[in-house]
Amino acid sequence: MITKRALFKQKSLLLVSLTIGAFSSANIVLANNSSVMPLTYASSKALENNPEVQEAWHVFKSSIYGVDAARSGYLPSVDVSASAGYERRNYGTEKEYNRNTAELSVTQMLYDGFRTSNTVERFERIQLIRYFELMSQAEQTVLEASIAFLDVQKFKELIELAEENLQQHESVYEQIEQSVGAGVARAADLEQISGRLSLAQSNVLTEYANLHDVTARYLRIVGELPVRDIKQAKLNEQNIPISINQALEVAYKNSPSFYASLYNIEAQKANAQAQKAAFHPNVDLSARYGSQDRDELGLNETRTEARVGIDITYNLYNGGLDNANLKQAYQDVNIAKYQRDQACVDIRQSLQIAYHNVKIIEQKIPTLDSYKNSSNRVKVAYRDQFDIGQRTLLDVLDAENEAFQSNRSYIEAQYDRQTAILTMLSEMGKLLPALNVMSEKFPTLKELTNDPLIHNVKNICPTYDVATTFKRRAFLQKKAQQDNAYMNVTALPRYLDIPAETNLTNSFTDDDNDGVANEQDTCPSTPPATNVDLSGCTLYSPQINSVEIGIPFPADSSDVRHEYMREIEKLAEYLKDNPDKKVEIQGHASLDGNEIYNRKLSEQRAFSVARILIEQYSIATNRVSSFGYGIDSPKINEVSVRANAVNRRIEAIITDS
Repeated sequence: MITKRALFKQKSLLLVSLTIGAFSSANIVLANNSSVMPLTYASSKALENNPEVQEAWHVFKSSIYGVDAARSGYLPSVDVSASAGYERRNYGTEKEYNRNTAELSVTQMLYDGFRTSNTVERFERIQLIRYFELMSQAEQTVLEASIAFLDVQKFKELIELAEENLQQHESVYEQIEQSVGAGVARAADLEQISGRLSLAQSNVLTEYANLHDVTARYLRIVGELPVRDIKQAKLNEQNIPISINQALEVAYKNSPSFYASLYNIEAQKANAQAQKAAFHPNVDLSARYGSQDRDELGLNETRTEARVGIDITYNLYNGGLDNANLKQAYQDVNIAKYQRDQACVDIRQSLQIAYHNVKIIEQKIPTLDSYKNSSNRVKVAYRDQFDIGQRTLLDVLDAENEAFQSNRSYIEAQYDRQTAILTMLSEMGKLLPALNVMSEKFPTLKELTNDPLIHNVKNICPTYDVATTFKRRAFLQKKAQQDNAYMNVTALPRYLDIPAETNLTNSFTDDDNDGVANEQDTCPSTPPATNVDLSGCTLYSPQINSVEIGIPFPADSSDVRHEYMREIEKLAEYLKDNPDKKVEIQGHASLDGNEIYNRKLSEQRAFSVARILIEQYSIATNRVSSFGYGIDSPKINEVSVRANAVNRRIEAIITDS
């Protein structure tokens, strides 16, 4: 068994290795600044010190000179040649003499088949590629630095938790040791607690080893050891999109790696155009002036010569080189397009995983918190009951271990969620602005180009919500079991709901059957059997957990018409009055039509309602989410006019924060 003294000796060695240099005066001075925005501090340091970022920065700077080199084709070429030497020959009148010559020539390109202009465009695109590669590397480095920072924080917390667990085991060990010495307890109990104490000691050492590893990783990425007394890092959850489709839309507009792939296509297209110049003539304006002090026969006679003219050259055949170069350039364009498609699917996969992780961990945290609180209460209760002989030692040790594991799981989930949010922001290309991190030496896109690339995301990268392919059976079954009046029927067109024998001349008309006359009804499509107020709008109560919102949508449309805004306003008022509540807007579609199209349409409709809650009624984005179920959860499992009207609906699922 590891002794307590040996444990503290090992802990001391680990602490020395972790904190050497962290207590230096420089880091202590920086601690005050970093405590304000710790993630920003760590990320800024990483941008300054990380070799990969510096490499990408100098690659970008190198591309600037490539543009300058390409632009030189527009400027004249000026050459000077001169010679002076001793010559000897066995013919002519003079056998030995000194001869001197000099010539100045100027050549200006007039036409080269647009090779120069296309080469300039190509290198300008390459410069933008290197810029976005720099931004991509900066995003990746900031992500790694932020995660490393969170890992250091996490394992510091886990060390405190493990040490507290060790203290509890040591306390029980001392109590059992005294009882065994007094003959009250059995020796087997001492062996049992000794084994558990060894495990608790091992847990502490494991957490210190983990802290050592993540600190080494932090040092590699950031370039310095973590500073002391850093405040807890807290992310602004306003940056979390309300749907995966919105997240993907943001990513395709901001992802540096995606833009690098787009500009790579433009660069290859410019290269192909430049290769076409080989099939055009070259036209140059040339001028030269030369002087020599002896003629070709060696006679001492000074001669001068000047010429100004236009030179035209046109290659007729060079073995098929130009044709091969052009075909190769076209293939390079195709390669770039597939690289763009690969960047698209990579972003889509990584972002969907990160976004889903955020949502899943968000749902797990309340459960883990409840598990943690219950385990802590059980631990205290079992310890008290053990003291009066109502619980066995095994019960106490199991309760201690379960409480330790539950607290550890809760802490890990908290940090895992922050890591998932950081990863999601990085995939969206929004991590740098979210953390307010940017090197002052990095230029902006506006400084590099006056004509930024515009692309049609829907054609290039269609969005898919992977989560909608799952039926969520357990959730749907639970929802189906709820006896809720709002789930019974949706708003139907008047001609579907009125019996044939009804007297239409009756002065009282109530098209949505909510008991409120049309002229007084400010919510004209409230589903029947819904509890409504005097104005015909949904009446919310603190116990409500699901409500169908009466918003009929036009065919193939996700636009919310003005006359149905009152229902959304009522929901917004309820959320403002109950700040501890969240809402998931669910879109459902009828069974007719294409399944994939219906799912996307239901997503768009749910997103439209969610966006109105956020943008027009200022409901926080972390309280509103949207989801499109498509045809997964029909109320009437058939295709008919009535069934389609019932199945085509919007529901609001209200939960606690």
